[in-house]
Amino acid sequence: MCGCCGPGFSPAAWSGRSLAGVRRRDRAVKTGRPAQRLLEREAVLAQLGALARALRRGAGQVVLLRGEAGVGKTAVITGFCRGLDPAVRMLAGGCDPLAAPQPLGPLLDALAGFGPEAARALGAAIDAGDTAALYRRLLAVLRDGHRWVWVIEDAHWADGATLDLVRFLARRIASLPLLLVVSYRDDELDAQHPLSVVLGDVATCAAVCRIGLAPLTRDAVAALAAGSGLNADRLHELTGGNPFFVTEVLAAGAADLDRNALPRSVSEAVWGRLARLSAVGRQTAQAAAVCGPHADPALVGQVCPAAGAGLAECLDAGVLVADREAIGFRHELARRATLDRIDDYQRKVLHTRALEALAESPVDPNTLAALAFHADLAGERQAAVRYGIAAARRAAALGAHRQAADLYALVLRHAGTAPTEQKVVWLEQHALAGYLSGLGGVSSWREAITLRRALGDRLTESDDLRWLSHELILLNRVSEAADAGLASLRLVEDAGPCPQLARSLMHMADFSVLGWDPAVPDYAARAITVGAQLGDDAVVIRARGAAALARVLRTNSGWDELEAAWRQAMATDSRGEDAGKLGADICAAAALHYDLDRADHFIADTLAYCRDHNLFMFEAFVVGITAVVGLHRGNWENARACAEDVLTRPGLPALHRIAPRRALTLIRARRGEPPISALADQVSGSSELDQSRLFPVWAARAEAAWLAGDDHTARTEARDALATIGTDRNPWLTGSLQRWARLPGGTEEPLAVDDPTNPFQLEASGDWAGAAAEWLRRGCPYEAAIARLGGDAAAVESALATFRDLGATAAARRAKQRLTGMRGPTPRTRRADIHADPDGLSRREREVLTLIAAGHSDADIATELSISPKTVGHHVEAVLAKLGVDNRTQAAARAGRTHLPGNPDRDG
Repeated sequence: MCGCCGPGFSPAAWSGRSLAGVRRRDRAVKTGRPAQRLLEREAVLAQLGALARALRRGAGQVVLLRGEAGVGKTAVITGFCRGLDPAVRMLAGGCDPLAAPQPLGPLLDALAGFGPEAARALGAAIDAGDTAALYRRLLAVLRDGHRWVWVIEDAHWADGATLDLVRFLARRIASLPLLLVVSYRDDELDAQHPLSVVLGDVATCAAVCRIGLAPLTRDAVAALAAGSGLNADRLHELTGGNPFFVTEVLAAGAADLDRNALPRSVSEAVWGRLARLSAVGRQTAQAAAVCGPHADPALVGQVCPAAGAGLAECLDAGVLVADREAIGFRHELARRATLDRIDDYQRKVLHTRALEALAESPVDPNTLAALAFHADLAGERQAAVRYGIAAARRAAALGAHRQAADLYALVLRHAGTAPTEQKVVWLEQHALAGYLSGLGGVSSWREAITLRRALGDRLTESDDLRWLSHELILLNRVSEAADAGLASLRLVEDAGPCPQLARSLMHMADFSVLGWDPAVPDYAARAITVGAQLGDDAVVIRARGAAALARVLRTNSGWDELEAAWRQAMATDSRGEDAGKLGADICAAAALHYDLDRADHFIADTLAYCRDHNLFMFEAFVVGITAVVGLHRGNWENARACAEDVLTRPGLPALHRIAPRRALTLIRARRGEPPISALADQVSGSSELDQSRLFPVWAARAEAAWLAGDDHTARTEARDALATIGTDRNPWLTGSLQRWARLPGGTEEPLAVDDPTNPFQLEASGDWAGAAAEWLRRGCPYEAAIARLGGDAAAVESALATFRDLGATAAARRAKQRLTGMRGPTPRTRRADIHADPDGLSRREREVLTLIAAGHSDADIATELSISPKTVGHHVEAVLAKLGVDNRTQAAARAGRTHLPGNPDRDG
């Protein structure tokens, strides 16, 4: 692997020094070549310098430094680090582009920078796989009175544990004397990239600064090319201003520039430089490329025995750079270009040498992933399996589940004729790591179940079926999940008290509660009994929570028992999954019942717990519930932000997207914005949603139809839903469907009231005033306005005002229609006939439109017409609705095309 930090070194000493397993640091501070000339980066360096100086005030900050490959992120970091105050303690580390990166690699890089005692304490926590202790010790070290700058380079290659660490620090950075600089390639991120999740998670953190590096302009390229004899325009055209491409082409010379085009030109530029090396120099460069992005020079010397002389030549030629006690290419693209030119046989030989060299030393846990990597590419099946398993277990212990999944996949590629008893364990671990990382593990679970059945291992087969059922629930494949869950239970029902029976009963209690299965109390009671016999507190707590949740959903009782189970889980669950699951359940239940004060309390505690325990899947689910609570409270901008946050996070299961998608759909519908089809897609095939989620989704579809003026579809949606699901459910959940089956302000016969605190029942009984008052008591202004539509003209006027205040354009339109039906059309005067507006605008609205077309703001219009800005807003809303346009620009364009017979008089 790579060397640790330390004083300068000489090439002559490298070949005899063993640095296997010791990570490097100070990667950003390059040595061995003159300082790189930085152009068009002055503003970025100044900004970083200001943030470093702010550490004197204890103002910590995260800097996300992004840019395409080769744009100069490392060069900027190097320039910044050279100018730091000597009193600032510098930490540096980086991430490697390996199939299974070293878990917590950047922290391992930085350990020596913390000092011997702190490094030992942190290292002990890492070796123990105790992330909670690691985080506590790290915070204590960072608060020891020093100022810190920590650089983590190439985070797009980061392992899962490193990403968790960045997320953890970002949420606490404001209270730390730490400037955390994280660089990454934004051109390598897509919606499913693990780093995209982290960027979304920290988006709302106040102390996060984003800096983007753009390619160089033509002038900067010309300055770099001055005196080279190269045509600057041609150079800029071919390189796109990418600094790496520019410097590599300049180093290759004019001949390469004349005959090459990107991306091949860069590869050839690298090889043009390599071609000028001696045979030993080229062999050394190839060995360095095989050994990894930041290679241990001792390892390079073992892979290439002639490297002692070749390294100096490569450094002098600029092919390789020295990074304290590690060596590597100036850019990963150059290393890849070098690898591409090594034939398959020679590459296998070099990986075999690297494997043998690393294996000669006592195995260090930090080299396990590298050993597996080299064994894999060397075709050494047994070594790949041996090291891959050890590396995967270590990655999983450190919370790097995506890397664990990749490593188990590597192991399975070499499983070959391995005994079934071994292969099935690897499949189970691969599936579990895939589930925990969001990659998914359904296919591996199914294969493992088949093998367990062949082995006659009913107990473990039961466990695998339970895991498969759980993952299928998250994918909304509910019928498959039910089959797997029941199959899991059938395998162990007659086995007597055992952990598998306890877990299967607990799982079926959890699963069945979502569909109001009357068997829930029985499943839960049996799980509690078996769990108590086995001393399994986790099973007992989860089963009690399931039983309480069933009562909450059926009768709106059992809240105290559900909260008690949740808080007991938080106090006793070391891993956090049970507490996270119960917290998500209780938050969702409170939102379903419009119990917003209770929901706020639960959400705050659950989010804090999930973030402290890195339970990001549960956290995402609860953020989605926060969007629903914001929707109910009328805080639609916050609700939209929460919904979009979740919906743009990659890797989340379908289950987590239902609540935020519903919230976003209703916000758009209420505002009269174009609909999104996702909600319709979600309910088509609705049997694949559990019933606790069917009610609000179907009600949202009915409301959207009503807002669009389609009363028939609204009634049909709601009535079909009630016919499908039945009305013998918690009236809080069926109430919204009853509302749209009857329609606000409808003439249906009133229904009896069983619960006077249920505003849906009060609406159905005809007590619109009582319903509106109860909605307001619960903090739901939009729902109160809907209830008022069942009242007299004054009540509907009040509802209209609320809709306008909320920006609910579509709902306001329905309120106006209701008023017209109650009062009849407004009589037209002779004056109105004379000045009839072709767009149906009033005189005041026409005046507002004229001022909009002239480019005036709402404040300007209010001053001009001597009315309040709020009134202007209502007029603008009406103008847009009557013109059928979405924004002021479109309205202004319409105003320019409208011919009026005369100018209406101004009214006050």
